[in-house]
Amino acid sequence: MQKVFTQDQVLLNLDAANAEDVFRAVADRAQDLGIASADGAYQGLLEREREVATGLMDGYAIPHTKCSAVGRAAMFYVRTAAPLAWQTMDDKPVQHLFVLMAPDANGGEEHLKLLSALATCLLEDEFKNAVATAATADDVVSLVLEHIEKECE
Repeated sequence: MQKVFTQDQVLLNLDAANAEDVFRAVADRAQDLGIASADGAYQGLLEREREVATGLMDGYAIPHTKCSAVGRAAMFYVRTAAPLAWQTMDDKPVQHLFVLMAPDANGGEEHLKLLSALATCLLEDEFKNAVATAATADDVVSLVLEHIEKECE
């Protein structure tokens, strides 16, 4: 089984002006990694965001899609170079995004477990601060996987 979250799925200091820029960068990386077709994943993320905004609080959002363009479940972390306007619970901009992708067929359960675990982690200030200040992709992956595994036990 391939890992859901690796260093290749971390984009630090992404130069993005809006959600579309983030979704395009993630979709392109997903295609490069053989996870999804870029255009399909991009459209899936856009459509889901239009249905219900994925912004949380304290500069975080969890955009996600479950669509046929995705071949396997995956998670990406994006830290933008500058905060982005985003519909959030606290009306503050977003700079930290966990982007989840799952295939239409039988990716739903893993997708929901990951989404739930991540949402729980993002209630902890210590976790959010550690992710926000992680220096490298390796640091982000280690930190996130450690916390998510605890939530999924």
